Amino acid sequence: MYLNTLNAMRFVTAVAEKEKEGGVLVERVSRELWKRKWRTHQDITQPASLTEAGLKAGLSDNVVEEILTLSISQPIRDKLKSVTQEALKHKCFDFPFIVCHVNGKAKVFFGSDRFELMAYFIGEKWMGPQPNKPTAHM
Repeated sequence: MYLNTLNAMRFVTAVAEKEKEGGVLVERVSRELWKRKWRTHQDITQPASLTEAGLKAGLSDNVVEEILTLSISQPIRDKLKSVTQEALKHKCFDFPFIVCHVNGKAKVFFGSDRFELMAYFIGEKWMGPQPNKPTAHM
């Protein structure tokens, strides 16, 4: 499988740029692309693959077409480059890599096992990945 994921990254960047739902569509599209690449070992580089992932994420045909067009535009290329430079500035090296900004200072966290520490840093209580699902059993 061809490993160049630049088209997928531009596609997700275009979804983020167009989205009005606070990241819901970005998460859905990202999950579909992740499943294609890592679960079913399918392509995520070609427009047809991106279209399929967008449709499975709940986007309409028209919206997917708009996002595909937007994803090859210069503003999206520039946005992705800017975001990448920001990540490199913080020495991002893998995923999940999260930067929190509190009181003008950046603090970086790597790994899903750091969510509780991150929550403490930003002044929130970490209730676990499924806060409405009790984990203790008697």
